[in-house]
Amino acid sequence: MKNAVTLLLLIGVTSCGEGRPAQHARLLDADGNVQLELELVIAETEYERQEGLRLHGPLAEDEALLLVFPRESQVCISNTGVPFPIQVLYISQTHQITATEHIPAQAPGPYCHPATQLALELRGDTLHPLNYAKLQFF
Repeated sequence: MKNAVTLLLLIGVTSCGEGRPAQHARLLDADGNVQLELELVIAETEYERQEGLRLHGPLAEDEALLLVFPRESQVCISNTGVPFPIQVLYISQTHQITATEHIPAQAPGPYCHPATQLALELRGDTLHPLNYAKLQFF
């Protein structure tokens, strides 16, 4: 129930089109240690998710775009129209990271992964070679 409440609060904060930081999050390793803290911009509508970073522009190292999907399912990402590489973390409804992907600039994709309700897009060189296990909102 706590995860559902967190997700509902997260969705209601702001949208990507407004271009304002909406929420803060931490990427945790398997032991629960904080590996990276981020300011999030939220993309919750279908249009905002489809446009992604074309609406936002380049990200700072401590900034990410969070794509929120209505339910857990297979999610496909492309980087068409985005002139810089991105890293994507695919995240389940329990906030567990199920997959990571490095997507080159202008890559049409699609890059698809199952069991995803959230996709976190970061600047292409943000993730260090660590084991990211969970996304935590704060």
